[in-house]
Amino acid sequence: MEPKHIFKIEEDFENIRFDKWFKKKVKALPQSLIERTLRKGKILVNGKKVKSSYKIQINDEIKVFADIDNDDKIIKKKSSYLPSKKDYDLIKNNILFENEHYLVLNKTYNLAVQSGTKTAKNIFDILKNYVETEYPTPHLVHRLDAETTGILIISKNHKSAKFFSELFKNQTIKKSYLAVVDGVLKDKNGTLKNELTYIENDKEKIHLSITNYKVISESNDHSLLLLNPETGRKHQLRRQLSFIKHPIIGEKKYTNKGLNKSKEIHLMLHAYKVEFLINSKKIIHNAEPPLYFKSFCKDKELPYDLNNL
Repeated sequence: MEPKHIFKIEEDFENIRFDKWFKKKVKALPQSLIERTLRKGKILVNGKKVKSSYKIQINDEIKVFADIDNDDKIIKKKSSYLPSKKDYDLIKNNILFENEHYLVLNKTYNLAVQSGTKTAKNIFDILKNYVETEYPTPHLVHRLDAETTGILIISKNHKSAKFFSELFKNQTIKKSYLAVVDGVLKDKNGTLKNELTYIENDKEKIHLSITNYKVISESNDHSLLLLNPETGRKHQLRRQLSFIKHPIIGEKKYTNKGLNKSKEIHLMLHAYKVEFLINSKKIIHNAEPPLYFKSFCKDKELPYDLNNL
């Protein structure tokens, strides 16, 4: 029987698991279906059966005998979202830095980084699936909430993705955020430490979350904070600040304060800077806050100077 698809492994995918390569490069099939197709010999690597954990190598030849395009057992993606030129231009116009390895984006408000149950439009699919894309193999190395603006690093290849993933994993990349919160803090600088509970694989897990903060300016009812998280838990900053009764303005999930429930108020959280080392050279990327953030700070008399934070 002739194979329906034949692939040659490129350098960009060397030493990653077969199943991860397949989902990213071929089709996002359920893990169980990939495992079953491999066991039945309907996918061969260099003419042999392999396990899903097999680390693919440059010039490996992968033959797919299964009809992955039309098989009625294939679970198709729920979303049929196709990015428009307007979507793509929004990303392109907000690129702050780019080289052959990665790009730095100043992410806009209310734009998801990847697809989810509540949204189809997202940065990853825009870059990957736009018909004339210049970024066919984007790699997400960290996340920002849809409501959070600012610095987002996207790797262009596997080598770069591995480099940044290690930085985030080892906490050797410094992230700085600006946040406008409700009220005036008693301590003008300090460290927030919380054991936050998350549900992972239907099990409850507790993760220590650490964030250093400093009050930049304050008024009678609001404070502008500089935040430097040491850990990277989901919704960490939003949850920690709500926990100490100083929720971020625009926070709708972790506070009951009436002011923050207004649909007209955006989440006042902006990732404005990242710092890391490449070959012992310090690299810094900055992102200006959006206009609504600047206007809110001006209206509430919360001055700041990004060059002196």
